[in-house]
This record gives sequence, structure tokens and C-alpha cells, in this order.
Amino acid sequence: MIQRSMKRFLIIQLRQVGDVILTTPIAHILKEAHPAARVAFLTESPSHHLLSHNPYIDEVLVTRRRDGVWRTLNTIWRLRQHRFDAVLDFMANPRSAQLAFGSGAPMRISYPKKGRGRLYTHQVTPADGYAVTYKKSLLAPLQITSDWLRPEIFLTPMEVLWGQELRKELAQHGRQRLITVDPSHRRATRRWPAAHFGELCRMLADRLDLLPVVLWGPDELPVAEAVVKASRGSAVVAPATDLRQSAALIKAADAHLGNCSAPRHIAVAVNTPSFTILGSTSRGWAYPSDRHLSVRKGIECQPCNQNYCDIGIICLTTYDPRAALAAFRRWAMAELGW
Repeated sequence: MIQRSMKRFLIIQLRQVGDVILTTPIAHILKEAHPAARVAFLTESPSHHLLSHNPYIDEVLVTRRRDGVWRTLNTIWRLRQHRFDAVLDFMANPRSAQLAFGSGAPMRISYPKKGRGRLYTHQVTPADGYAVTYKKSLLAPLQITSDWLRPEIFLTPMEVLWGQELRKELAQHGRQRLITVDPSHRRATRRWPAAHFGELCRMLADRLDLLPVVLWGPDELPVAEAVVKASRGSAVVAPATDLRQSAALIKAADAHLGNCSAPRHIAVAVNTPSFTILGSTSRGWAYPSDRHLSVRKGIECQPCNQNYCDIGIICLTTYDPRAALAAFRRWAMAELGW
């Protein structure tokens, strides 16, 4: 009965780029269950750019993080015009709860949050495991099940061609293969030192004939340059790119190397193998495939999932680039055939 009546869905996932990418499987699953339904996705800039051209999303709605009362009321008015049958709030913070409630949808689904029970019609305790498995728990009140797990970014043919052409330009450095590198993270407990990345890049270039191309975003260029310096010129800094161009470059690469941040999820979404170095982060962010490997130092306090550390973030600072190289070479030989 529930499945027959559903015609309009709203997905709410605000803020971080990685979280938005990891919510794209929900749109895929909703469309598979209800092909004629309309699926809208409410998020913030710049994450909304990665939802463009997604065949499972009919409309991308954009709000701003620091909207005042009048803008928030305007957003709620816009949501009410859509007459959604169900809202799935994956953000589950006070603002997203207000937007979900304000939408007027007869079904409003989120995770259990103290003090917000009256704003939702259903609160679902999430399942453990990969982040997408966690998110799929909210589909239970809709009686929808699916084995689909992979995030998706849909690049246009022109964007794919742009990435391929940039790869050709970079190939002038004479390396056999290209690997994108993401050394940045806003949290120190999730950021392997730039010097370590640089040393690993140098060894990858020397021993596997790889060209490491270091990605960077707003305010991250100094980190990228520090990696290149530590690599003794074996790595190169990527040109300035927006999110979709970064995705196109990652897609054109042979593999991706980095911290646990948005680019690792972009790699999964564009089918590029990835190698991730974990600090405080749990393996719940790791896509369950041997083509996407996560490694860690393996000390007793990992994973702590904390943003601060009182013992010097030794899980990252003492994880030797030579250990990372050994793990990378085993993985590349077994999974990529290098």
C-alpha cells in the first residue's frame, strides 16, 4: 500500500561533499522502486554541482548554511509547493529537521534524535557497516530494500574528454601511469603528513613508474606544494579545478591515493581504484570492494573517530611511507595487475 502511493520524494543531505556523494545511492534505489516517482535532493553549495546530470534525481534544490529566518521560511515555502509524499533527512540536525517538518510531507523519516521526535513520523535506528548501508536504513518505513551500494557521479562526455586531455598533457612527464593524490583534510586526525605523502609519491614514481598528480581545493595549495617539494619533484601539482573537473581528472587516472575525504568517495563514484590512509576514521567510510583499499597503522586506539588527539596523532605521524608503499604494491599487483 505504501509503495503504490509514493509519487514524490525529497532527500535532505546538507554540508560536506563526501556525505552528499554517499547519499546518491538512495536516489538510485528510490527510482528503481518507483520508476515514475519524482525524486528531489536538497543540499548546499558547492556539493550540488556533483548531483548534476544524475538520471535518478529529477531536481536539485539548493539552500545556504547560514540562511536567516526569512530565507529559511522561503525554502520551506518552496518545499511545500512540491507536496512531497516522503522526506528522508540524512542530515538529522536541527536545521534539516525544521526543513523536513516544514515540508508538510506525511512521512518524514530520519535517525533517532533526542528532542526532535515530534518533527518526524519515523525515526530509524541505522544498521552498522558501510556508510551507504547506514543510510539505506531510512528506507525501511517505505518498505524498500536493495543491494545497491555504489555512489555515483555522472560526468558529461565533454567533462570526460576534458579529463582525458589533461591526462595527455600530464603524460609529457614521461610516466607510464597517473595517480591522483589528495593530501588534504580539514581535520589533523585524518590527515597523513605532507612529508609522508611526498616520500610515498617519490617511491611510487621511482618503483612503479607512476606520475602522482596532487589535487587541491580552496586554501589547500600550500599543502599540495609541500607534497611536491617532499617528493623531490616526482609529483606535480594539479591545475586549479572545480569539483566536477576534479572528478573528471580522478576518472581519467589509473588510481587515486589520499586521506579519508571527499576525493576517495569521488573515486568510487567514477570507478577509479583507490588507496586510502586512515587516521582516526573508522572503516565505515570504506566502499566494500578489493579495488578500494584502506590501510592504517593499527595502534590500539584506532579508530577513535575523534577530531583532536592528546598523544600527537601517532596513528598517522608514525605510519611510515615504506609501509604504505609495501601495502600499495601488494594491492596494485593483486587487484590492478600492475
